[in-house]
Amino acid sequence: MQTYDRFCSSAKRIVALVMALVCLAPLAAFAAEDLTPLFQERLEALQTPAEEGIATGLYTLRTGDSAYMPHVSPGVIPFDQQEETPVPAPQGVFSSDDESIVTVTANGMMTGVSAGETVVRWLSPEGEKTVTVTVADDAITEIAKNYVYVLNREYYSVARAKLPKYNQYAKWYYRKKKEVGWCSVFTIFCANAAGFDPIEEKTLDPEAGYTSLFLREGQVGDQYDGFNKLGRFVGVPKPGYLVIYVDMKKAYLTTHVGSVVAVEDRGNGIYAVTTVEGNMSNSVKRYTYLYDSNCSNHEITTDTRKHLQDNMATLPEAEHTDPLAQYELHTDHWSVFGFCATW
Repeated sequence: MQTYDRFCSSAKRIVALVMALVCLAPLAAFAAEDLTPLFQERLEALQTPAEEGIATGLYTLRTGDSAYMPHVSPGVIPFDQQEETPVPAPQGVFSSDDESIVTVTANGMMTGVSAGETVVRWLSPEGEKTVTVTVADDAITEIAKNYVYVLNREYYSVARAKLPKYNQYAKWYYRKKKEVGWCSVFTIFCANAAGFDPIEEKTLDPEAGYTSLFLREGQVGDQYDGFNKLGRFVGVPKPGYLVIYVDMKKAYLTTHVGSVVAVEDRGNGIYAVTTVEGNMSNSVKRYTYLYDSNCSNHEITTDTRKHLQDNMATLPEAEHTDPLAQYELHTDHWSVFGFCATW
């Protein structure tokens, strides 16, 4: 085990160092550009899950999950604003071609019943509108879809601007002026904005089987404790999961938390991971890097810190194609500790 640990650590350090040197020139070119128009363009083009459904005519539901038909969806409503948001009352008739797969109510609420594919129809005053709905047991949840949308929206809105410690996220969370680290607060803000009411860690029920889960605590260690308690601290990423980083230099297991917005499986346990993270250099930033799940740290405890492994590397230079993505690693002494399975 110690030999394998040393191999992972040494290999990753060498790859990270070489790629960092190779990538200095293109990163400097990106930094020299005025990216404000591009941030605005991406923000304007960003679509909610419902808007994507209208544009493509396709929608995916997790078995047991519910969502309004895209054509009548009220959009992504923050949890603390839902009581004052009117329920859609569209005119016309809704129907499902196969109610054993998807049911739909009189106001357009679809529910995934069993795995399969069918068409949901809305005979509106303006004519028939349809969407093809795929139901799958392992599909991303509606809350996670909304969460990824909100994360991207906040990133494009902030546009890497420097924020004060007492910013819009801290103000929403603390309700009073309090200047503290806000990486975890950012995830809580975005969870609420996605339509979920974050839960207090002390009230978690190990038997509850939460379909979606975000915690209310503003400390990264509390986030880890809650997800770990429920067996939801894992070594493989998915969109909408939280990611917690470990400081290898200080062996500090919960140094920072971000959120995963995209994952590409490269095979052999390697993933290209894109994250959005609050309180990085006093801003909201997005990173894309390679993560090696073969060197996972998620099962390590305070008694076995000596087995921590480097598991992050920079993407090859040829893949540095998006000027709004940040391809450099956070530091040379952080690694992924693990992922909080929010769904």
